[in-house]
Amino acid sequence: MSNVKTPKHVADTATSKGVLKQRPRLTLLGVMGSKAAPRAILMTTSGRTLRVKIGDNTPGGKVAAIGDDTIVLQGGGRTTTLQIPG
Repeated sequence: MSNVKTPKHVADTATSKGVLKQRPRLTLLGVMGSKAAPRAILMTTSGRTLRVKIGDNTPGGKVAAIGDDTIVLQGGGRTTTLQIPG
């Protein structure tokens, strides 16, 4: 993972009241940890936050991979890649 500072427009969107809760799907809020043990924070459509690691189950499928600003979910015969909004 890189130590890149969050871009201002991403931070502004993430801290604007209610903006992310209006999203109609699971949303990747952030990625943290090391390359060997990455973690991600997701927000569900109901506004609940989840802290996940590779192998965890989410409403969008099982976490298959976590990148610098993406997460890959597999489930129901589909693969979905989510990216941090911005």
